[in-house]
Amino acid sequence: MTSKNSRARSLIGGIFAGLIVIWVGVSFYLKMSGMITWGQWGAYFSLGLAALFLLQGIAWLFVPGLRRSFIGMFIPALILAVVGIIPLLGGGWYAWRGWWPFVIVAVGLIIIVSTIWGVLSKRKKQDKG
Repeated sequence: MTSKNSRARSLIGGIFAGLIVIWVGVSFYLKMSGMITWGQWGAYFSLGLAALFLLQGIAWLFVPGLRRSFIGMFIPALILAVVGIIPLLGGGWYAWRGWWPFVIVAVGLIIIVSTIWGVLSKRKKQDKG
């Protein structure tokens, strides 16, 4: 990785870390002001983190040397989004009793797709060069 990519990764990572701290503060404010309950806080916090991971991955797409790392941000974004959405849509945290095995299945599917994607992109590079 070139030093330009290292600087870009550091810059994006620093912004991401700051946004996480800001989201912690905002989410606690939402709870303390009565806009959400403690029962909802975890779900909203997870959704906010999912959005931040996705934003970081999208930012990496604009740096050529970091594009391959997008899937590394997409996986936690997807998991956190599911963790946040299911309690909000399915009747609270008890909804996880029936849903949690599907998260494991989804992670496995994501690993398979990212592996195939990686192999195909390497093959495409070899064919060009």
